Amino acid sequence: MSAATPRTIPAPTPTPRSRADRKPNLALWALTGLSLLTALLVPLVTGEASTRAALLLTIPFAFIHGIRRYGVRQLLTFFVVTFVVSNFFEDLSIITGFPFGDYHYTGAPKLLEVPIQIGPIYFGLGYLAWLTASALLDNADSRLGRAHGRTGTINLFALPALAAALMTMFDLGSDSISSTVSHVWIWEHGGGVFGVPYTNYLGWWFVTYLFFQIFALILARPGLNRGPQHTTGLRHGSLAQPALIYTGLGLASITYFTAAHTTRVTDATGVAWNTAALNETMMTINIFGLIVVGLLALTKIARGDTTRTTP
Repeated sequence: MSAATPRTIPAPTPTPRSRADRKPNLALWALTGLSLLTALLVPLVTGEASTRAALLLTIPFAFIHGIRRYGVRQLLTFFVVTFVVSNFFEDLSIITGFPFGDYHYTGAPKLLEVPIQIGPIYFGLGYLAWLTASALLDNADSRLGRAHGRTGTINLFALPALAAALMTMFDLGSDSISSTVSHVWIWEHGGGVFGVPYTNYLGWWFVTYLFFQIFALILARPGLNRGPQHTTGLRHGSLAQPALIYTGLGLASITYFTAAHTTRVTDATGVAWNTAALNETMMTINIFGLIVVGLLALTKIARGDTTRTTP
């Protein structure tokens, strides 16, 4: 070959997306946009937190996105694990006080002592926290276990621990509004976090870590964790969508500028809390908690950190 004749390497031909692939992706972006609008507009219009509505939207999103990313069998496994583990410990805590503390739910159809929607909400929110944590750890859910060397071994435990922390971070910025203000559930002995005991947050981390760890061990089994390539195409869903919704949840309870600032609420022990201070604190927690973490995950996705492969 002559030195003057350059060798040309043809560019790879992109694979066109089918109509069947575009429809679920459009549905996911529609749910993402609707979640963000709900988080922003409901507090502005009503002066009340939009947390419950935003959480319900995570359920269909998690089913559609999760089937595309993991397949039906693994996604249903995640649903069953989160539902069973969360309901077991919620019932246990209502009866015994462990691990969250002493509380009870008000109203709503229940499965034993827990409202029916609580298990699916753990699933939807858990899915967002899992993938946001995965983005922070450079697509860690695709590299779990010894088959991926030291990185895979670390990811196997670090990803569940971080995902559980992201779940707990959400609850820290919303539980006082849902319980002390809205009375969706009642803390029978109150607590220092505007009527919520610190044990609630320790319990949240413990319970969510358990179901994330179980799912990580399932994914790490030989033949199931297919490596980084299984999450790099639109066919398998985007990490940006769950990270955006997780970031939006940080806006759902920001009602400081719209809620009444002169009211007081009383918890089950008779302690009075100022709603202005409560809303301001929750807003601050969410701004420097969920929103910062979500933006960090989105930054890593935009930089391409989640698409790089390692030996």
